Amino acid sequence: MAEKTNVKKEVIIRIYIGFLMICLLAAGIVGKAFYTQSAKGKYYISLADSLTIYPTTIKAERGNIYSHDGKLLAASLPLFDLYIDFAAEGLKKEIFDNNVDSVSLLMSQMFPEKSQDTYRKEFVRNYKKKNRYYALKRNVAYDQLLKMKHWPWLRLKRNVSGLIEENKERRDHPFGSMALRTLGVDENFDGIYSSGIELKYDELLKGTSGRKLVQKLGAGVIRPLDTKEEVAPQPGKDIYTTIDITIQDVAQDALRRALIKHQADHGCVVVMEVKTGKVRAIANMGKRDTANYFEFLNYAVREATEPGSTFKVPVIAAMMEDGLVNSSTTVNCGNGTAKFYDKEIKDHEPPATPVLDVKRIIEVSSNVGVAKLAFNNYGHAAKKFYNHLKDFGFTELVNIELSGVAKPVISAPEKWSGVSSAFIAHGYELRITPLHTLQFYNAIANNGVLVKPTLIEKITHYSEVVDTLKIVSKKIMSEQTVSQLKQILEGVVNNGTAMNLKTDYLDIAGKTGTAKIAQNNMGYTEAIYQASFCGYFPSENPQYSMIVVINSPTVGGYYGNKVAGDIFREVADKIYATDLQFEHLKKDPFGAAPSMPVIAKLKSYDVEKIYNVLGFKTQLPDADWVQLNNGRYKAFDVKDNIMPDLKGMSQRDALFILESIGLKVSFSGKGLISNQSIQPGEVIRKGQQVKLELVS
Repeated sequence: MAEKTNVKKEVIIRIYIGFLMICLLAAGIVGKAFYTQSAKGKYYISLADSLTIYPTTIKAERGNIYSHDGKLLAASLPLFDLYIDFAAEGLKKEIFDNNVDSVSLLMSQMFPEKSQDTYRKEFVRNYKKKNRYYALKRNVAYDQLLKMKHWPWLRLKRNVSGLIEENKERRDHPFGSMALRTLGVDENFDGIYSSGIELKYDELLKGTSGRKLVQKLGAGVIRPLDTKEEVAPQPGKDIYTTIDITIQDVAQDALRRALIKHQADHGCVVVMEVKTGKVRAIANMGKRDTANYFEFLNYAVREATEPGSTFKVPVIAAMMEDGLVNSSTTVNCGNGTAKFYDKEIKDHEPPATPVLDVKRIIEVSSNVGVAKLAFNNYGHAAKKFYNHLKDFGFTELVNIELSGVAKPVISAPEKWSGVSSAFIAHGYELRITPLHTLQFYNAIANNGVLVKPTLIEKITHYSEVVDTLKIVSKKIMSEQTVSQLKQILEGVVNNGTAMNLKTDYLDIAGKTGTAKIAQNNMGYTEAIYQASFCGYFPSENPQYSMIVVINSPTVGGYYGNKVAGDIFREVADKIYATDLQFEHLKKDPFGAAPSMPVIAKLKSYDVEKIYNVLGFKTQLPDADWVQLNNGRYKAFDVKDNIMPDLKGMSQRDALFILESIGLKVSFSGKGLISNQSIQPGEVIRKGQQVKLELVS
């Protein structure tokens, strides 16, 4: 019995000892916790903050891009993703309960995709869960955010309202795709621009980033902190371009319609101010399908191709500068075919006479004529020829405010073959951009002064001008050369390959170009053509220069005068009709008195435009062509197999109609049509020759 008592005591002692040890351990833990809280608390809080609180960048507002007259072309619209930290220190239950109904109602009114009751239930549920990152609304516009910040509860300080704003931006283009590749595109919507002014001036536009502290709450959730260390971002600078929205719209619309009409692969139109080099329009479009064209690439500056016949003019200019030829110098072009060593060069058709002067060679665009001149004068003086091309700007990048400008390809003269001078003379064995060609023709219009093309009018910051356009120019041709070239280019329109551009109210000067384009490794085996026209207007007092290039037209021909020339004329006509600086140059195209002019036969579009310019109103039938009959305009029908009555029509319009029905045309005299060799109403056949007489 005593033995059992001793065992019981021993067990009790052991239990007491175990309990005592547990108490001592608990006391130690409590003591350690108290020590950590009181003596080391600040240290561990600081350590935790250092791991969860960190600085982050505040992105600056990107600068805007404007047209020359202040129309907005590209702007960053601020958007906000809004969240609520329902565990915010100051968001007490009383504040929440007193305002949740009002905020739910206001949310349902501004964002009606959810009802007031749905919003309220979500708020209550997430408040109870103390959700620190409740998604209130994404992609909220800035004006909406301002209104929300006046709502009950949300208008309180950040640590009371719990409102978290995450700022982002969307680049907006008020005029849609207009000049989009020139402005620049954010391909992946990540703020990284791959082209245009946006890329070239990215550092100026993006501004200076700010800095703020944020706290990581876990699971990728962060919230901004109110601290004195926050540094506000500085917005980017604004850029005013030289783009004229009206001219850009006209150019882009004309280009799109022509590409669809001719089912071409792509094309561009560039309009430049002669004296200043300011680019007023730069339209680029590529084919997506048979009816849709978009700005895939800035072809005007990023595509270098063989220019074709537009390059004949700088070749003639080089020879004129060296005193080797003038506009009266003659060349025997034979039957329009010539051999240079083992290479043959042909004209589109045999010349009317074997011997042509320089003026006529350019007017009819004789490949043989210009090739013979270049071969005879520069066949053994390649470096001399090359140096002129260098002076004219064809061997260097065009200095314009865009990234990705294509480099011209012209071999060094020591690498030329024996026939290089002849082939370069009519636009082959080299590749240049449309802008190279335009700046040279602009120099002719500008009396021999080459002006650097520019897209930037001025740069501003907080409405203060910080930089302005600086005109960069140099003299590249003598007055004598320029005078001859101007007469030659006027002759191309009046008597040469571009007679379809001739009007009675606006004089145009320029040169057509038709080039067969090499297809990479396939060479010239496939017939891929490029049609172009480059020139300026009005020819007697040039204000604008322009180039039109259409690549790979497949329907309705491929020659420069029709495919590209018609676009040039349309754009030039509309600029002339609407631009106030032409008012003092405008003339009555029919020599009429101030009374309403008489226009016998014309395109209805042209009749309406001319009467508008002259300040008259008239009613026209729904027809492409109209004629005046007893004081009223009626439809003027054109049939494929019947000769129309062309009397009273302009040379340009008569040529357009007759070529469209397949006739070959020759003219004599100037003015309007007075007589025609095939009488009205006679049956005609394609290829038949008709002679028209004109009188002033």
